[in-house]
Amino acid sequence: MLEEVIDVLVTLPYQSVSVDTFNSKNDVYVAIAQPSMENCMVLEWDHIEMNFRSYDNITGQSIVGCKAILIDDQVFVVVAQLFGGSHIYRYDESWTKFVKFQDIEVSRISKPNDIELFQIEDEKFFVIADSSKAGLSTVYKWNSKGFYSYQSLHEWFRDTDAEFVEIDGKSHLILSSRSQVPIILQWNKSSKKFVPHSDIPNMEDVLAVKSFRMQNALYLSLTRFIGDSRVMRWNSKQFVEIQALPSRGAMTLQPFSFKENHYLALGSDYTFSQIYQWDKEKQLFKKFKEIYVQAPRSFTAVSTDRRDFFFASSFKGKTKIFEHIIVDLSL
Repeated sequence: MLEEVIDVLVTLPYQSVSVDTFNSKNDVYVAIAQPSMENCMVLEWDHIEMNFRSYDNITGQSIVGCKAILIDDQVFVVVAQLFGGSHIYRYDESWTKFVKFQDIEVSRISKPNDIELFQIEDEKFFVIADSSKAGLSTVYKWNSKGFYSYQSLHEWFRDTDAEFVEIDGKSHLILSSRSQVPIILQWNKSSKKFVPHSDIPNMEDVLAVKSFRMQNALYLSLTRFIGDSRVMRWNSKQFVEIQALPSRGAMTLQPFSFKENHYLALGSDYTFSQIYQWDKEKQLFKKFKEIYVQAPRSFTAVSTDRRDFFFASSFKGKTKIFEHIIVDLSL
């Protein structure tokens, strides 16, 4: 009989707001945004010592996001900042560190809240959701020399999150915001731009939208700070609710999976955070484990060659690394 266990492995002595993972040349890396320490810490998995070690530090002002982009053999990191503009860094082999590659114009991005990468055909893009009233959520495109602003999505909506998702073979962006229900934009193949398509009704004040797939079905998790967060499934015409999760004080509802095991991590600023596990028979998420993280802002699954972890960033406490283990109870 096998049992799944998620337990805290390491507590890192610093606060963070986001964690991103990427693979490069058979190595696993983690980029952690630390606004209070004014840096983006990059860790590397050490195959010999079997732990995460410091790899590089990118310094900045009030860093709220570090997102890696891999293009050919190059590694770029988009560093989103609340002050001093946002920047893109590139890993320089000769310097063995990340060096500034280009700036992102402050006139467009004033209060970044999320960075989302995506690819349409062979073109590489990223979008920054801007949560200020004067901000402009903007799509950037790679043109072999750098990234340039490609499309402004809409103004005055205080966007909180952007999620790229393929729905029935077509590319879409879902934008959540403080001032309207999440909207769905569809990629127009002739104009090569995103155009308004539909929305997700009766879901005001959604902080974050994440997509995930289970058994060939497409799902969304929608985070709300007040009221219930939601799990929705695409039914070939629209997204329909399958489950509501009480989530007062939640800033993140993150799906993650290890092999065939699917989970949702629901953060809470007021109480313990909950990890739910997908029940195949009931077709619902059931409570699996409570964890304590102060003011969690993101949960990120990281898999190395043989081990599975997930990082819990903490805005007010210590960042924690949990490990997912399968225990054989028959031994």
